Amino acid sequence: MIKKIFFSIINFLSVVIIIAAVFVLCIVIFTKSGEAPSVFGYTALRVTTGSMEPTYAVDTMILVKKVLPEEIKENDVISFYSQDPALDGAVNTHRVVEIKEEDGERSFVTKGDNNNVVDSYDVESEYLLGKVVASSLIIGKISRLVANPLIFIPVILIPLVVILIGNLVGTIRMAKKIAKEEEEAAVQEALRQIKEKKQEEK
Repeated sequence: MIKKIFFSIINFLSVVIIIAAVFVLCIVIFTKSGEAPSVFGYTALRVTTGSMEPTYAVDTMILVKKVLPEEIKENDVISFYSQDPALDGAVNTHRVVEIKEEDGERSFVTKGDNNNVVDSYDVESEYLLGKVVASSLIIGKISRLVANPLIFIPVILIPLVVILIGNLVGTIRMAKKIAKEEEEAAVQEALRQIKEKKQEEK
C-alpha cells in the first residue's frame, strides 16, 4: 500500500513538472513580439538591448509585477508599452527619473541606465505594464536557448515526452505488480483462514 502511494505521488509530480515546463516554454516560444503574457499578475520578460546595462545585461530575465501607477516611485525600474513610433508599441524597460502629475493623471519620464538622455516619450499610466521585482541572467540565457525550436524540440520536448511515456509504463508495471502481490496476499490469507478453520473442527 505504501509503495502504491509513493509511486502515485512521484508520478503525479512528474506529470505536473512536465506540463508546467511545456506550458512555460510554449509561452516563451509562441508569444508574439511586442506582447507580454501575464500569469497571476506577473510577467516574465527577457532583456534584448543594452540600454539598462550594467543593471540588466542583455538576455537577463526580469520578473515584472503589475502595480498601480500610484505605487511607482522615482528610481523604480518599470516595463511599459513604448509610444515611440520607432519601437512600434513594443515593451520597453527603463528607470523612472521623474514623475509628472497633470489633471489627476500620472505619467513617467524614463531613461535607460546606459543611455545619455531620457526617453523621447513619457510613459502614460495606461501603458504601464508593471515594476521590475526580480531578475536572473542565468534563467534568461536558458530561455534564449530553449526559445530556439532547433534546440527546444530535440533537447527539451522529445526527452520530456520520453520521460512521460517511461513514467506511465513504469506506473502500469508497478500497478500490476502491486495488484499481483495483493492478490497473492489475499489468497494466502484465505488459505490460512481455511487451515485454521479445519484445525478448529478437529
